[in-house]
Amino acid sequence: MTTAKTFGNVLSRIRREQGYSTAHQFFKSVGGSKSIGLAFMSYWDMERGKKLPKSWRLKSIMSALGIDPHSPKAVELVRAYFMELSGSDELLQIVSSAASAGPQLSGRDLTEAAIGQALASKSVNQTIEQWKMSARDIVTHICDYFLVATAGWVTFRELSEVTQFKPAAIKKALKALASVRLIEISGDKARSLFADKVVQPLPATPAAAAIKAAKNDLWNQWLADSKLVDAKKLTVRMTKSNMDMYRQHLVKALSLACVYANTEENRQDSAVYVIDARIFQILPRE
Repeated sequence: MTTAKTFGNVLSRIRREQGYSTAHQFFKSVGGSKSIGLAFMSYWDMERGKKLPKSWRLKSIMSALGIDPHSPKAVELVRAYFMELSGSDELLQIVSSAASAGPQLSGRDLTEAAIGQALASKSVNQTIEQWKMSARDIVTHICDYFLVATAGWVTFRELSEVTQFKPAAIKKALKALASVRLIEISGDKARSLFADKVVQPLPATPAAAAIKAAKNDLWNQWLADSKLVDAKKLTVRMTKSNMDMYRQHLVKALSLACVYANTEENRQDSAVYVIDARIFQILPRE
């Protein structure tokens, strides 16, 4: 029987670090076989070290886990994969040695790496059921996001005052959020179970498509009446490869917002902001 214990151990540990307590929870939350392209038992065999995935399937597994291809976790998982294939780490050490002989990281690169590591330690995933509940309606959606951005207990009255939703609607929304373990309630107060965490975005799966559409509709509805703080727009022509490079820079820039965030800020001196960075291909039409 083929053994792949090292790869399985790394895969299992990363899955837990990404916020999925069990393999079955992960498999179900990301859309199952439609997302990963294999049956649960096949995935479970990988975690148990009984088999390795095909190389082309490894990318879809990392995507479902919410791992950036250039992140330390991705490098660790790929290293474990190729070590199982070759039977040792010798060939990978040659590659690593060649890479380390190159230019040293700049101060900016070191800063970005440190920021990435700090954010990764706070990274968590939500289940499909939790995402679906958050996108149920505008009141539930906004209450969820306000609580995620706010440490500690928040009274129903404060939520009503800051959102301008009626108290009865607030109470109904909070009860729904508590039913899927997004928040907890004590008397007339509520708090998020994900405050001070970096919630990973929905996975790119068919099961998540409808939820993403619902979330976008709710945000468009809410942002239409919100205060615009700043806006920049630029039209450029570039190759698709350059666009991919630019997108990586943009993702890093967006992540920096989490460094400045503090869920414990004085609520009278702070506000909750949405940073919306979107790129549209306008020509040629497709």
